[in-house]
Amino acid sequence: MTPGKRLVCALVAAAAVSASAGGGVPPPLIRTLDNGLTVVTQKEASSAITVLEILIKGGLRSDPPGREGLSYATTRLSMDIPDIGKVQDFMAKALHYSMTVRSDASVIRLECLTEFFDEMLGTFVEILTDPLINNIRLDRVKEAMAHQRRIESDDAVTVGRQAQRERFFPGTGYAGSIYGTEASLKEVKVREAKDRYERSFTAGNMVLIAVSNLDEAEMQDLLARRFKKLRPKPGQLMPAGTGPAAPGPPGESPRVIEKETQQNFIGAAFALPSATPRRLVLSFLLETILGRGPGSRIWSLRSEQKLAYNVGAAATPMKEAGLLEAFLETSPEKSAEARAALADILREFSEKGVSAEELEAGKTELVSFFLRTNERKSSRAATLSLFESIGLGAGFFASFADELAAVTVDETNAFIRAYLKPEAASWVIVGPKK
Repeated sequence: MTPGKRLVCALVAAAAVSASAGGGVPPPLIRTLDNGLTVVTQKEASSAITVLEILIKGGLRSDPPGREGLSYATTRLSMDIPDIGKVQDFMAKALHYSMTVRSDASVIRLECLTEFFDEMLGTFVEILTDPLINNIRLDRVKEAMAHQRRIESDDAVTVGRQAQRERFFPGTGYAGSIYGTEASLKEVKVREAKDRYERSFTAGNMVLIAVSNLDEAEMQDLLARRFKKLRPKPGQLMPAGTGPAAPGPPGESPRVIEKETQQNFIGAAFALPSATPRRLVLSFLLETILGRGPGSRIWSLRSEQKLAYNVGAAATPMKEAGLLEAFLETSPEKSAEARAALADILREFSEKGVSAEELEAGKTELVSFFLRTNERKSSRAATLSLFESIGLGAGFFASFADELAAVTVDETNAFIRAYLKPEAASWVIVGPKK
């Protein structure tokens, strides 16, 4: 697909999404309670469902060396339901709850019918503010984490992308899996989980993000009432002496990870600076132009050259750094040729940058993707909490499209030249030895 045809397709998609979304994106309502808790609400009347994300600042970055996985274990323990009766009640009221850990925050998500939300939240907050953290429960969580880590190790893409973090952020929490390592989990003790809970689950270290069909003011009052007993003490997560997670050098030679798979993963990653509004849209824009679907730069490796059966690009914004990755999966016999072809594309991208036509196509496609993705309440809550966790604030959600529209060809190409130099690339290959 030529850039011109891609632009036409992107414009059509953007128009359709904009029409269905009802025009512009309204800003969320943001309020700080007396105890220091930040509450973000946004009304979406498309369904009688409420989604709440409870953001706990810290995440991977706050795990001390040798204690990787501590954030996940602590967050999981904080929402461990103490008796089967509450589990049955949650199931009867269709409450879905889950958690994950990101680079700069842990997140607990609740989703249920709005008519049951107040009641279910009251029960959940009782658990969250007084969790039972003991050896038996911690051991059970560790077993579950070990199982999830084994699942990760079977996926070549996950292994390759984690290896990139290890190359750029050695010695920091950014480098590891959210499930830690076998060695680090052995070192995580109950007293450390309790200490992490006491310091991080406080009003000053948490943000509530709710997307619901309820009026924003009504949801604000509901959340304020349910979380009024949350301890006001601000969190102090970062260990003493911990400096910024400035990306390290990528290494001169590729890192090769031998793994018995039917295909090879080949990835190149570049370090990006800490998140700002303009850097964020630029990183997502380059992700789109490089590897998001047909018409992107590396798509030809799959569609025309037949060197890969899966290609992609991924921008990972963080509070103190960022990564941009381009990767592919291919058969072992095509590995060398595919890697050389990907390197050629990235080299040309760095040297020549993008044209005005390609930039406009990428911008239109990105804003269409942003609107389309965030139509669902769960996705919108996740985006709002991401912006909060990396320091941009949930209010950036409403200005994302305007920030993107202001990007020029010259600054895009300057950004590419500064951060996507061929010599700055970190290469990782995962696959069978042969």
